[in-house]
Amino acid sequence: MPAPTNLKQEKPETDVVGTLMSLTVAFTMAMAFRGFVLEGFVIPTGSMGPTLMGSHVRFSSPATAYEYAFDAQPAIEPNQLVRGSKSPIFDPMISTVTPIATAEPESLAAQARAGDRVLVLKPLFAFSAPQRWDVVVFKNPTDPVGQSQNYIKRMVGLPGETFLLVDGDVFTGAPDARTQDLRITRKPEFVQRAVWQPLYDSDYQPIVPVQTLEQNMHTTWAGAPWKPVGDASAWKTAPERTWSFSGTGSTKLEWNSAAVPLDDWNAYNALRWMGPQTHAAMFPVSDLRVCATVECTKLASFATTLELTARSSVFRFEIEGAGKVSVTRTGMESGEAQGTAAGTFAPRQDGIMSFECWHVDQQLWVFVNGSNVLQMPYEFKSLDDRVTSSMFGRTVEQYVKRHEDPRGPTPPKLSWGFRSDAPFQLRRVQVDRDLYYRPVLHDRINQVPVNGDTLFGPSFATDYEHPVRLSDRDYVMLGDNSAASRDARLWGRAHALGLRTFGDSQPGVVPREMIVGKAWAVYFPAPVVAPPLPFVPDFGRLRFIR
Repeated sequence: MPAPTNLKQEKPETDVVGTLMSLTVAFTMAMAFRGFVLEGFVIPTGSMGPTLMGSHVRFSSPATAYEYAFDAQPAIEPNQLVRGSKSPIFDPMISTVTPIATAEPESLAAQARAGDRVLVLKPLFAFSAPQRWDVVVFKNPTDPVGQSQNYIKRMVGLPGETFLLVDGDVFTGAPDARTQDLRITRKPEFVQRAVWQPLYDSDYQPIVPVQTLEQNMHTTWAGAPWKPVGDASAWKTAPERTWSFSGTGSTKLEWNSAAVPLDDWNAYNALRWMGPQTHAAMFPVSDLRVCATVECTKLASFATTLELTARSSVFRFEIEGAGKVSVTRTGMESGEAQGTAAGTFAPRQDGIMSFECWHVDQQLWVFVNGSNVLQMPYEFKSLDDRVTSSMFGRTVEQYVKRHEDPRGPTPPKLSWGFRSDAPFQLRRVQVDRDLYYRPVLHDRINQVPVNGDTLFGPSFATDYEHPVRLSDRDYVMLGDNSAASRDARLWGRAHALGLRTFGDSQPGVVPREMIVGKAWAVYFPAPVVAPPLPFVPDFGRLRFIR
């Protein structure tokens, strides 16, 4: 009979060498994954704000509960503010000129959060070419090995095209295209929705007595920027969140630009732009979105007409509660029709209709109840025509010499009419603006001295007489926060290392080989300020990057 098997087994000794080898392999694989597949980066500055934020303060207004982030650097850096002064605190839904309060810079600096942390997909561009409007990380062509070697911006210009920025928009053409032959480059809908900048939202009305608000502001509050034309007795607007018209027939609202200018003011730069002269340095913006939700017991007989006067044209959006939509473009002076389009939609049966009217990138859009009803692009005869239309009363020659005549485009006007057989209400009244790529001038501050002679005159891609000709490997990167972005427009000459490696001598471009990857998501938003756990991320702001 065979001997019984001994079922008791000895516990093997710990294999220290094997464990170390396993850890080494795991670490190597993790580093390889980080180095070649996915890597995290911290946003250092506000050049992409508010899309992506550097060091910032998140502020909730005690006047309206409106919450926004603003750049903390002026409060953190002693040389940014006058010693002993107080920083004005704005509520953009109340006023972008008059502050609602003041604060010590030291207290703001203590509330500063770190920048967003983003994940970057590194191998993506090995399989597909970078796309226009992607947000990408790349090596700084002016300082590829220094402390600021990694930049993050939006990719706006592509290889092999002629590229120019005019009136805040992007114009491109064939490599040999003349300036007047360049055409508008439009953003897709998902990108456009991600970059709208809020100007006004009726949801944010004073939650304190108006008298208290005015005492804090030391002036009279202007109220809602939409003002009734003629007899206003039937209208009830701000400080109510739901606006109502108690009459019937026709009525009209007009936008009061003195209350809320239609320009490229950005709340993220609130500590940088102060005082009544703030808007004198802003550029009027006519690429706008107007949204609202209407409730009417007789919706079938309700109609609303939004008119935007801009670029020597009148853009008219007409929406009927019965299910019809039309847009038209007519000459401002001649009244001549220059384009029209129409569409239909299925009305809701509960008397409610929400809509969005867009004028952006030389295209009109209408959305009703969340669906895109129609789009109507339009073109100018030439880029010269776009310039003279946008700068009404000025010539192309005057625009070319804009550093001697710093006036921006002619400010737009908004008029909003209604026709109804019954009283109606408006909710969620919003006005937003598009990104505006500013024309600026080169200066010494934004250029690296060791890279060569300092450039002066119109910045990169803003010289109307000399558009940029991109080679078959070069890209143009711009920041969403154009007024406070050190981007392609201002870099100056490239670093000698890049010149030796890639041979590119053109300032303002990023060679294909210097692109690190596509910014994919904010995986660790700036931590909430909640001692004793100051490093808890604000998980509610996890998001994909558009």
